[in-house]
Amino acid sequence: MNEVLVNVENLSLGFTGNLLVSDLNMAINAGQFWSIVGPNGQGKSTFVKAILGLNSPLKGKIDFLGIKQKQIGYVPQSSSVNPNLPITAEEFVAIATKGLPFSKARKQKIDKVFEEVSLADKKKRSYWTLSGGERQRLHIARTLVHSPSLIILDEPDTGLDFVSMENLLKLLQDLKEKRDLSVVMITHNLKTAERVSTKCALFSKGKVIAGNTKDVLTRENIKQAFTNVDENTVSYWFGHEEEVDD
Repeated sequence: MNEVLVNVENLSLGFTGNLLVSDLNMAINAGQFWSIVGPNGQGKSTFVKAILGLNSPLKGKIDFLGIKQKQIGYVPQSSSVNPNLPITAEEFVAIATKGLPFSKARKQKIDKVFEEVSLADKKKRSYWTLSGGERQRLHIARTLVHSPSLIILDEPDTGLDFVSMENLLKLLQDLKEKRDLSVVMITHNLKTAERVSTKCALFSKGKVIAGNTKDVLTRENIKQAFTNVDENTVSYWFGHEEEVDD
């Protein structure tokens, strides 16, 4: 599908005296999987917060065309759950349905999202006894109860082991297909971005290169973005066997 959900035009982001991104243009279409990559402090999270309406652009605009802002789901990098609060996995998700009447349909919706993220057998478990990967999937379940058309995740693979990360990526791919979701994911793992995303936006030095993943994650673009990485490391990343002299 080619329907544009979110169109970003001439966007500049930052704070007083600190310009992070200038003249960003990109469009998020229905059915796309975007990876947002780049060094720390380059405006990736600021960009996501602008889409969510949590901060205002310095210049430019974000138009919601094929979607309403309330149809965007967000999975933050860390939980805001009080560590002293005893709460089950089911209660954690149910909180997101606040305002909806208690009904059979509400319970069915909660049950459905637990099935979708493969945590149906963990509903009564304490939130704090779940593994990192299980908590991440639970956060996704909590977002799904609102039936979003676009889901944005802030570094969902942080702190996960290989198996948990692979399970998470498979889940996102499955949800994308089964729910016809669009996905935007901030990640520091360039290999993950290369493997799972159709589109990519590389944030670096106030500029953003956005487009097809294979056109964005080129050797030259990565060298320019990650200036502290030596040539041998870049060659290794690209799978080149030859050694490059310093």
